[in-house]
Amino acid sequence: MGLFCVLCNASLPLHAVDTLPRMTVNPSRKHLVLLGAGRAHLQVLKSLAQQGSANMSVTLVSPHPYYIESGMLPAHVAGDYALEDLRIPLDRLVEASGAAFVPAHVISLDATGRRVQLSSGDALPYDVLSVNVEPVVPREQIEEQMPGARRNALFTRPLENFVQLWPQLQSLAQERALQVAVVGDDVPAIELAMAVAHALAAPHGSRVTLVAGDAPLLADQPALQRRVLARLKALNITVLQDRCVGMDGRALQLASGATLMCDAPLLAGGAATPAWLRDAGLQAGDAGEPVVNERLQSDSHRQIFIVPDGAPIEVGPVLDANLRTAIAGGTFKKAPADASRLRVVGCGGGQAIAIWGPLGLEGREVWHWKDRRDRRQLAALFEA
Repeated sequence: MGLFCVLCNASLPLHAVDTLPRMTVNPSRKHLVLLGAGRAHLQVLKSLAQQGSANMSVTLVSPHPYYIESGMLPAHVAGDYALEDLRIPLDRLVEASGAAFVPAHVISLDATGRRVQLSSGDALPYDVLSVNVEPVVPREQIEEQMPGARRNALFTRPLENFVQLWPQLQSLAQERALQVAVVGDDVPAIELAMAVAHALAAPHGSRVTLVAGDAPLLADQPALQRRVLARLKALNITVLQDRCVGMDGRALQLASGATLMCDAPLLAGGAATPAWLRDAGLQAGDAGEPVVNERLQSDSHRQIFIVPDGAPIEVGPVLDANLRTAIAGGTFKKAPADASRLRVVGCGGGQAIAIWGPLGLEGREVWHWKDRRDRRQLAALFEA
């Protein structure tokens, strides 16, 4: 068994908060069900706490009673944030909102019957449903693409699992130098690779390789690409433009036929829509993903709203307004497009890169600006 297998197969308990109100549905009021404790749903709960919910009952369903800010995760890995800085308990916000809380996973969605089957055993009816869940990693599919991944890799999602297992990898790196591979080709994978390099360099000089796929890294963002590649080089991170096609606990097998010695593979990509949502019979695009209109509604099931992964932070108030409209009537609002040209990449060690079109800055001042922004936005979610 490889060095890292014990971490990847660890059994993690499903935590519940006893102080949160249990699920109650008042049949005389419309029932709004929120699936997932994503950022937009926190903004909905905050609105409920401030404005009330006199004409509806609200239930929040989430596997864990915490919100984890994914954008701050690499900085936590690098040691810039403690876990409590980015993992915030939901209990106070849920209580203030008057919502009920069910700590459960979604098993299936019956869009025609307006019912959600939960791992708790509840078959939860709804009048209006909103989905703002963490993307999932399709482990069976990834196992087909990379045999051995389920047994040997540390997946960055679910986030709750990752933040519990990461300290164990840190402990292993205190015993001897490790060869760590981050598998992924997007900005979160790049940020994670740089964060891991900072976190594990001492005391034994663990090394990090970014296995970034066939296409050149950040080829569509040349201004960002130049600065990121320079930062990766400065951190002694090897970038391989190759695909991982298997792992056995000691090494990664690459599409080129090469072998990369590896104690700890971290899978940072491959997140997808949950199967229960893809299989719910909603109108879907060519790739099978449910599609929504400019109001965040499914055109085939107008009582279902879905927040796309990576939606801008401004989408929360619009979602809140549209959910209230779906319950009580009124005029729907149009969700904002993510038109921001600003890209900010955390580099670990109190460093960051900011790109605006062809213009760029990097260094500690950029990190301090990013830190203040992220902390302010996170705190605002929980100010009921």
